[in-house]
Amino acid sequence: MRDQNCREAASAGRRIECSPATDVERRELMGLMREELAGRLDRVMSLMGVTWREFEQLYERRGHVRTVRCDGVVAGYYWIEQRGGGLHLHAIFVLPRHRGRGIAGAALESLEDEFRGKVDVIELGVEQDNVIAKSLYTVQGFTVEDVLPELGFEIMRKRLSDEPAN
Repeated sequence: MRDQNCREAASAGRRIECSPATDVERRELMGLMREELAGRLDRVMSLMGVTWREFEQLYERRGHVRTVRCDGVVAGYYWIEQRGGGLHLHAIFVLPRHRGRGIAGAALESLEDEFRGKVDVIELGVEQDNVIAKSLYTVQGFTVEDVLPELGFEIMRKRLSDEPAN
């Protein structure tokens, strides 16, 4: 079943669709995280006392992974988890050949549309030196709410409502 909340990425003129990831797609996202983020994640996981095996188990048990398609082609993935009145974005990953096309922004807007009225806030952690991601999140209305210098991360949040979600 396709996520009806994904929408036209009007600025790019491309159809962005999000749907639950298959088992193969979930494994692909884990592989991409290991490949592209390994050095950075190794340090963070070490500080948190978490092994790759434990991280993989957490990934399998927590939240939902969705596949993002642009014009019908897999363009990326995101991993989310609803926690009480908030939605935590564990990861958003756009495949390199699709970056710079507005896909991540369209996926974030889709999440907002889907979860408005269900959660009060969307939160995420971003590496302090990831200027491109921080710029994207800032343009999307996220603000830095906390800094975890020991992990090299900033916690960013976007309020979806001033009223608590139902």
